[in-house]
Amino acid sequence: MSSPQPSLRETPGNGAVPSTPSLLLRPWTYEDAEPLVRHHRDPQLRAWLATHLDTTRQARAWVDAQNAGWAAGTRAAFAIVEDTGAVGTAPLGTAPLGHIAVTGEGAVSVRVGYWTAPRARGRGIASRALTRVARWVADEDSPFAGRTPELVHAVGNEGSCRTALACGFPLTATLPAAPPARPRAQHLHTAAVPRTPPPVQRAARAA
Repeated sequence: MSSPQPSLRETPGNGAVPSTPSLLLRPWTYEDAEPLVRHHRDPQLRAWLATHLDTTRQARAWVDAQNAGWAAGTRAAFAIVEDTGAVGTAPLGTAPLGHIAVTGEGAVSVRVGYWTAPRARGRGIASRALTRVARWVADEDSPFAGRTPELVHAVGNEGSCRTALACGFPLTATLPAAPPARPRAQHLHTAAVPRTPPPVQRAARAA
């Protein structure tokens, strides 16, 4: 994608308690390398992730991969942070609470994936971030407009399953394990949201 990746601010009525900071979903930067390594030491997180970041060098390479995905038009990855400022943009250096990404190379659907740091769990952070990203994907100005959001998680990851269901992603299938890329069976959740016509169709209708 030729334009810079946007940051997404939490919209009113997104499930946040009025007294808590709103969420900002921003691009990952090299400044996040140390927090990434720290979060990846969490045993619960490592149990479900296929990629483990053990050094800052690995974390920076991972950030480069996220930026490359945006440039190629196949991926939008966001650091989930709390916007603690009353006005203006939250600093890029604000420590991330988690990660959420949209991935898709086809024209029909995109996959959403996420994780949260231990201190963010039980606070509704994942569901709020997922709700915001799903709205962005459905927006007609989104680069992924017109594609149905899907979410996949390993069978047994009850936290992710509850979050998906609560955010309007009903369970639609169970995918069998396919080692080594998919060592466990997975649940497939498909968003129950109306699809927005993709840019090509919109342009044709406007012509």
